[in-house]
Order: sequence, then C-alpha cells, then structure tokens
Amino acid sequence: MKSENHQRKTEYYSCRKAVPVMLKFRLSLLRYFFQGKKYPLFRVSSSEGGIMKTYEVRKKLKLNKFVRYNNHFYFSLTMPHWPSKAFDHMAANGGLNITASGTGIKKQIDTAILGITRKCSYKCGHCYEHFNLSDADTVPVTKWKKVISELQDSGVSIITLSGGEPLMRYEDVLEILRSADHSRSDFHLHTSGSGVTREIAERFKMAGLHGAGVGLDDCDPDRNDKLRGFTGAHEQAVRAIRCFQEEGIFTYVNTCLTKELVNSGELLKYFEFLKELNIGIVRWLEPRPCGGYFDRNQAELLNPEEKKIITEFYERANASADYRDYPLISYEAFYEAPENMGCMMAGNSQLYIDTLGNVEPCVFLPVSFGNIMNEDFSDIFKRLREAVPGPLHVICPSIQLSSKIKGKKEHGGTMPVPYEEMTEEFELLRRNYV
Repeated sequence: MKSENHQRKTEYYSCRKAVPVMLKFRLSLLRYFFQGKKYPLFRVSSSEGGIMKTYEVRKKLKLNKFVRYNNHFYFSLTMPHWPSKAFDHMAANGGLNITASGTGIKKQIDTAILGITRKCSYKCGHCYEHFNLSDADTVPVTKWKKVISELQDSGVSIITLSGGEPLMRYEDVLEILRSADHSRSDFHLHTSGSGVTREIAERFKMAGLHGAGVGLDDCDPDRNDKLRGFTGAHEQAVRAIRCFQEEGIFTYVNTCLTKELVNSGELLKYFEFLKELNIGIVRWLEPRPCGGYFDRNQAELLNPEEKKIITEFYERANASADYRDYPLISYEAFYEAPENMGCMMAGNSQLYIDTLGNVEPCVFLPVSFGNIMNEDFSDIFKRLREAVPGPLHVICPSIQLSSKIKGKKEHGGTMPVPYEEMTEEFELLRRNYV
C-alpha cells in the first residue's frame, strides 16, 4: 500500500492571525448566532459563560493555537474536529461555553475515557490501571456498546477507548467503533503503540476512529523504555504514529512529564522531536499519586520549581510566534488549577469508567460511584454529579485524598475505594464548588 503521508502534513495556526481558515471558522459561528435558541454560545451573558467570557478564559489559558490535519481542524483534545456534525452537536449542548460547567447551559461532557481491557504487555510505571491489569476482561462488548449510547445521550463529545492496551482487544474495538453513532461524538484510541501496523490502522480508520493518542514520554529511547517497562516501547510508539498518520487518523501524543525529562534540559529537544513526527497536539500529564505511582515516594511528583519550568515552557510554546509552527500543548493541570478553571472531574468535563466497569470521577482518582455491570449508568452518573456539581477550585483532589485512599488500601480495602467510604471527603471538596 502506497503511503500518502506527504499529503497529510500537519499545519499550525495562531488564533491571533487573520488567516483565511480562522475567518471561515468565525463566520461559521454566525450560524450559531442566528440560531441562538439552539446554540447557547451567543444566547447567554458573559457572566453566565457566554462568548466574551469564553474568549477571556481561552486567552488566559494560552489557548492561542489550532491545527489542521487531513482537511480537519482541531482546537483542543476535548472538542470534536471541525467542521463536523459532532462539533455542531457539542455546540448545541453548550460545549463552546467552556466556563459554564456545572450549569444548565453546558449540558455537554467533554470526554469519557473507557478502560475497555485489562490486558497489556507493558509495565508502565505511571499506569492508572496498575491495580486492575489482568489476562481476563470483565466488561463484555455488549455492555460497552450500551454504555457508549448512554454516554452520548448524556452529551459526551469525545469517547476514548483505553485500557490496558486496547489493541489486545482489537476485534471488540472494531465492533464498538462500527456500531457507534459518529454524528454525536468523535472516537479516540489511547495506545502504547504496541502491535499497530498499517493494516490495523486502516481497519480502525474504516471503522470510524478519528483520533489516536500514542503514549510517548521522552525523546530519549532509554528513559522512555524504562518508564514503560518494555524494551523497544519508544520504537513501537514512533512506528504506530506513522501508521496512523498514513491512514489519515489524527494522531497526538500523551506524555507523562517525569522529573527525569523536566530536569534533563531536553523539553525543547522533545518538542522538536514531536514536530518532526508531524504531531499536531501533545497532551502533558503530571504524575499523580495513583496507579503505578500510588505506593511510591511523593518525591517522585513534580515539585514547585519543576512545575514552574513546565508552565513557562507551555506559555512560550503556545503563545510565542517563535513556536507557531510547533505542536499545540494541552496541559490539563494548568487549565484546572484553582486559579484557572478548577478541577473539572466527575462529568464537569471528564469522567472515567475503569476496566472493571467502575465509574470514577477521573483516571487519577480511584473512587467508584457504582459499577455498570450492576447498575444503570444514568443512576451512577446522577450520584456522581450530585457529589461534584461543578468545578472545584482546589489543589488536585487526587493529591488531597491520596493519604485517605492509601490508608484504606493498607487496611485491606478494595481499589477503587467505594464512594460510600469517602462521602465526608467529597463533602469538604464540594464546599469549594464555584
């Protein structure tokens, strides 16, 4: 099969420049304006999360870039590609009103991550499914298909199939993709890249996969493979990126920002490496005391000085003209800091269903609000939203609650911890709802 990758070069744009494509997008917003009853972006006031408030927050968060790939445009990893029916569906549910989370204006949920398999051949030091990995899957594909339909009824814009390693449940992933409604959501895959071939990428594309997030944590193969617990992980990730791109699947990179990478002085080198790989967006994830990091020393988490290095690099890379032709960085810990948007877990922006079927507020917070094998998702989701009705302007709850969760585990408790054992802690968090 002849590669067409040369026809699919990623292009980078600044929102500040009056380029034709940005003008086209802004003109397209007029359709939302003239159908104000359907699209709340222009209908509500700035104080309620209208267009001016949205503009101010995007500017503060340095969301100054967007990318084009394969004739589609991407403004973030929490929005479907534009133009598309899924993007319009998101806008109709208030998805462009990014400051209205927790209100009736933003009915849409940005992202649901589904841990569809417990299987994986890697031993990643930062894996949030560390306690669940196994050779046997728990949730049947019929249940996942039903839950995905319910998630779409709830307004989820991006549905991400994760694991474990989802390619170890390859045929089921294809079945899920083929049966899904792609007019309401974009479907993404999170993978280590292990086992991806051009043929597999082609079948994913034909089944409707729109985005692939490949785990690649470093430009140095040895450091990357050490973290991933698998020799050759770096090479396999790079190969997977190229296979997905050759099939026209939008490909981004998920990176755990380790102390080793931050202190190596090679952040720019890594950034340049991703540009060479034709990556449009890189998602930065800070280590959190969960999964593989749960039982390890807190000193492995980033300290204030290291976070300062990262934040300053992020602000330059997303806002400076010197880095316009580089990937857009998605830095969720910055967006959700107390002084910015606040923590958006529990369906305010995202939620997680783990490989056992437990519905959790976030991949980093192993607290179960119910299990889809025993209860309807709608009932679990209602409980989740009552516990966290809006953004929490607090230090990341996974850090705040880690000692409590760790104590329960050490005394023989199950993981994830049942919500019923954490109600007091969530009540304290809820007092910071704004």
